[in-house]
Amino acid sequence: MLLLEERIKALNAVKKDGAGLDYYDFVRWCSKTWQTVEGIYGADDPRVEELRTLALFNCSCNASMQALILAEDYHARLISFIDEIREGMAG
Repeated sequence: MLLLEERIKALNAVKKDGAGLDYYDFVRWCSKTWQTVEGIYGADDPRVEELRTLALFNCSCNASMQALILAEDYHARLISFIDEIREGMAG
């Protein structure tokens, strides 16, 4: 849980860019987050693949706004992973 919480905190530190998030800073955050989730669940886990499919388009048009929207999706998924872990510990 702590590793996932660290990634959420790191998401808040992604640089802002105009109306959204800095594209390249967000891509770096995604890469580290994928590695963290893979380390927790294993490379073959569907959660890892799910996060990797939440990707930015190659086009840089409106990339900062896309990054902001995707950051919200990532945040929600990481929170759900933490909730799953908590449920598993309680059950």
